[in-house]
Amino acid sequence: MKLRKARNSDVPQIRNLINSMALRTDDDYKHGHMLPRSLTELYEHIRDYTVLVEEAEGQGQGRDRVLGCCALESQWDGLAELKAMAVDDAAQGHGWGRALIGKVLSECEELSIDCVYLLTNKMEFFAHLGFEPIDMRHLPQRVWSECTNCPKFMVACDEVAMTYQGQRPRQTFIPAVGNQASPAARAALGLLPVINNGDQLNGLSADNSPQHAANGSNSNSSGSNGSTGQHNGSGGLMNSDGYSPPFRPHPEE
Repeated sequence: MKLRKARNSDVPQIRNLINSMALRTDDDYKHGHMLPRSLTELYEHIRDYTVLVEEAEGQGQGRDRVLGCCALESQWDGLAELKAMAVDDAAQGHGWGRALIGKVLSECEELSIDCVYLLTNKMEFFAHLGFEPIDMRHLPQRVWSECTNCPKFMVACDEVAMTYQGQRPRQTFIPAVGNQASPAARAALGLLPVINNGDQLNGLSADNSPQHAANGSNSNSSGSNGSTGQHNGSGGLMNSDGYSPPFRPHPEE
C-alpha cells in the first residue's frame, strides 16, 4: 500500500468509503462519524485529496483499490481545513490514519498555509497528532458553510474545532458596509461620511465607536461571532462557549 494524490478515477471509491463511514452510528454519535460527500463535490475538489491505495499490478491506472483518504481545503488567507479523513476497516490499526494526516500537512508550506483547522468528534485521536482545541469564534464565519449540510445541524452537534499546534487564523478586517454603499446606508448605520481615499473617517461611527461586521454583532477582527464584548460566556450567536459543540439544543429553563 502507498499514499499518493487522488486521481479523477478514484472518486467513486472515495465517495463509497466516506459515505459508508457517514452511515455508521454507535451509542455516542446519533448521525454517523463524518459528513457524506457527493460525486459533484469530490470531482470538483479532487486535487485536495490524498489517498491510501493498494496497487493492482498489471491492471493500469484507475484500478488501484482506495483504502483511505484525507483532504486539505484552502478556505481563507493562510487558512485550510483538514477534512474527509477516513480509513477502510481492512487498513485500520497500522498507522495509516496518522500517515495520511502527516502527508496532507506536508503540503502546507508549498500552499503558504500557516493554520490548519478541523471540526471533529474524535478529539482524543487528533490531540495525539498535535491538534489543540480552539474557540470556534476565532475562526472566520465561512468555516460554518458545511454545517447546514450536516444532519446534526441545530439538533445534536457533537463536534469541536481544533487547530494544528494551536495556531490561530490570521486576522481579517470585515467592514461594516461596502466601500461603495450609498450615503443613506452609511447614515442608517451611524457611519461618518467617506473621505477622499474611499475609507470611512478613522473607521469610527458618529458616536466614535469602532465599526465591525455588518451583522451588527460585537464581532472581532477575524470575522467570527466575537469573543469579546457581550459574548464573554456560554451562549452567543452559535449557542456555544467556543469549546462545547455549537448548535446544541437550548437547556431547559
